[in-house]
Amino acid sequence: MKAILRPVLFLTIVIVSVSLGSEDAVFDGGQRMTEEVIAKLDSLLEYDLEAYNLPGIVVGIWIPGEDCYLKAFGTADIKTGETRLFDDPLRIASITKTFTATVVLTLVDEGLMTTSDPISTYLPQFPDGDCITVRNLLRMRSGLYDYADQTLLEDWYDHPFKNYSIDSLIDVVASHSEEFETPGTRTVYCNANYTLLAKISELVTETPFKELVDERVLRPLGMNSTQYPDQENYLLQGSNRGYSWNQNTGEFEDKTEMNTSCANAGGAIISTMNDLNIYARALYLGTLLSPETQQHRLETEVFDGAAEFMQYGEGILRIGEFYGHNGTIFGFSTEMYYLPAEDAVIVVNVNRLDLDDVSRSGKVFAEVSRIIFPEYVSW
Repeated sequence: MKAILRPVLFLTIVIVSVSLGSEDAVFDGGQRMTEEVIAKLDSLLEYDLEAYNLPGIVVGIWIPGEDCYLKAFGTADIKTGETRLFDDPLRIASITKTFTATVVLTLVDEGLMTTSDPISTYLPQFPDGDCITVRNLLRMRSGLYDYADQTLLEDWYDHPFKNYSIDSLIDVVASHSEEFETPGTRTVYCNANYTLLAKISELVTETPFKELVDERVLRPLGMNSTQYPDQENYLLQGSNRGYSWNQNTGEFEDKTEMNTSCANAGGAIISTMNDLNIYARALYLGTLLSPETQQHRLETEVFDGAAEFMQYGEGILRIGEFYGHNGTIFGFSTEMYYLPAEDAVIVVNVNRLDLDDVSRSGKVFAEVSRIIFPEYVSW
């Protein structure tokens, strides 16, 4: 099977070398959220608005026993000039994959399936299904062709309300079986893995995937402001708008409203900053899973060709000492990470993501984490 690399649609890993001056943050009595640090964060984010040409930035930092840093900068709506609000709904893109993996792992805990099951158990006609396991899908080690190539990106960008059924996307993947790699040999990011996991979950439970997310993740965690949208309910509430920069016109295009069926279980969820704070901690701690299942989930492997600190587990991304995920979808780019050593959460969102899928939120997270947790970063 031929190796192939494809563009990543719903996640872009961006860790940059950041220059913030020669002085590291100074902590007084173990407290991190000092006036000096807050001023440094404020100054950085004001600078990033202009430097990265961002309509708006929202950052949440939750550290137990300290004041939270919950701030919004810039504009929510370019047309009206409304300022960004901290907890307006936003599209979280590939952070959705962590929800999908959690659904699958709850089914594992209930004995309805195992991660060692070959996918042919559920999709007998899928090419090489006897060799690809549920674990391979969860861990980005399936070797599958990713339907989210440049052609599809451009089609979705130009036709944002087009409906892509899960079955049609799986058919696209299957039609490229000659390009599959041998499963289990490399960790390569592939959105198709999570589309297949959603389909398998539906077959196992005879329940629509949206209901599985509601029943198994959102309601148990009290995430009342988060939803897995369907074809009738995919619009954003609130004033927040998402934008893509058009290189030809030199202007932003409003990409807020879209049918997210193309993203499906790999990137469709809408959430808020406060709900992501709840979820980031539960994701790492395994609140919804058995200890054994959570232990396996957190066993990560290095992405092929990436730095050692870039690793993936079972629907969870590890960047150095931080665990969580990030996501990019037209109009929005988000980072959600938990730092176990400090029981702390950082969430960053910017309301810009272009057709080139280059994340700006990743750059902001790299800078923010270096200011607030300098001893835990390697960038």
